[in-house]
Amino acid sequence: MNFELSSDVSLERLRHLDLKRFAQARLLVAGDFMLDEYIWGKVGRISPEAPVVVVQVERETRTLGGAGNVVNNLRALGAQVDVLGLVGDDNPARLLKEELVRLGVDPQGLLVDPRRQTTRKTRVVGDHQQVVRIDRETATPAAAHLYEAASALAAARLPALQALVLSDYDKGTLVPDLVRDLIRLARGRGLPVVVDPKGNDYAAYAGATVVTPNHKELEAAVGRPLAGQEDVVAAGQALRERLSLEALLVTQGASGMTLLRVDGALRLPARTPREVFDVSGAGDTVVAVVALSLASGLDLADAAALANLAAGVVVTKKGTAPILLSEMEGELRAHVHREEKIVTLQDLKFIAPHLKALGKRLVFTNGCFDLLHVGHVKFLEDSRRLGDTLIVAVDADASVRRVKGEGRPVIGEAQRLHMLAALAAVDYVTLFDSGQLPEILAALKPDVLTKGSNFPEEEVAGREIVASYGGRVALVPISDPVSITGLINRIRQNSD
Repeated sequence: MNFELSSDVSLERLRHLDLKRFAQARLLVAGDFMLDEYIWGKVGRISPEAPVVVVQVERETRTLGGAGNVVNNLRALGAQVDVLGLVGDDNPARLLKEELVRLGVDPQGLLVDPRRQTTRKTRVVGDHQQVVRIDRETATPAAAHLYEAASALAAARLPALQALVLSDYDKGTLVPDLVRDLIRLARGRGLPVVVDPKGNDYAAYAGATVVTPNHKELEAAVGRPLAGQEDVVAAGQALRERLSLEALLVTQGASGMTLLRVDGALRLPARTPREVFDVSGAGDTVVAVVALSLASGLDLADAAALANLAAGVVVTKKGTAPILLSEMEGELRAHVHREEKIVTLQDLKFIAPHLKALGKRLVFTNGCFDLLHVGHVKFLEDSRRLGDTLIVAVDADASVRRVKGEGRPVIGEAQRLHMLAALAAVDYVTLFDSGQLPEILAALKPDVLTKGSNFPEEEVAGREIVASYGGRVALVPISDPVSITGLINRIRQNSD
């Protein structure tokens, strides 16, 4: 039986779903973890040695790739994550583990093979144009003793899990015997297993809950072109039955998705048309949302509907970016007019690395911003000119009271956030407590921390942290400082 179902109809019953339940789920992501590096610079001349450009390097950034991007998406949605993968005994492995720790993930599940290189993709970008990509990897299958160690580690973790994700990039971690063992162990405990497949032989994925090929991957798996929707359904159902899967979820880009189950095909058209910037990483988002939804007790249809919604968000972002919990909630509730500049500190931990991976220079400043005045506006505009993105952290009401005393702030935190968000110079604004500043700077690693020039640099809170990773403090000139306390006193005197 085949039928069509609009994604809007499918999502209607999920409008009141409490996505905070995602935080109660723990998943194991097993697969090929990679380090994505970016070298940013300027192109000034052609090399005298060969007809190639010379890139003068200015800075370097890195982010998680492969199975790591699935972890990134899961953590952005609040889930707890364990990992299982294979890395070399090298500096890229150390950097990869640092990125996992930054996300709050224990990297001990990454097994070390000294004979391997950690998979690393280095992109050299000159004047915002990618010049070359350099791949370093050892894609040979994992040795038998590593497969056995991985299987034992997974078996030990499974009792605490609600789902298993297999993120296969064909780099040697998920050898067929390990895949079969993992599926058998997880399904034996009643856990859903979601597979992001690779290659044209899906035999090892047999018995999984759901496999998520895109259109081209499905064609490779069945060995022939698929001309239309009926062909996709027929070929997909035959593959699903052969592998004894509960479902096959075929992602089809701008056409949406098709969920193939025993009782037929569920068509999920793409959400409201939007400008698509980049589809890279969308498959990782789909896998993460499907797995997390199943881990949280949703059925396959609802999981696919949420994944379709999430994919519609991430393709509007440039580069590989996760779906944030706040974005998912906004889409689900149809809050199309929400203030997107106002974000949580948790969201910023995912937004900042994404912006850096796009080559953006981040400028950060913080303060009370009580009784917003022209001096504030000029300071923020000057701060913004020092980089590409300005993040403003605003002291919460309780924090202002501790610093300024009773009677402050005059303007509540919600209003201060919205007023700052209305300024063109401000890209993101968040609420914080002044005691959190060291933690925030260490997590976001802004390129520039700004303060007014009426503030001695040696007294700028957080300057040591910024200097430790190569950032800098910039004192923005203040020609006519305004005393908010004096201004408030004058207002009070005039009102008496």
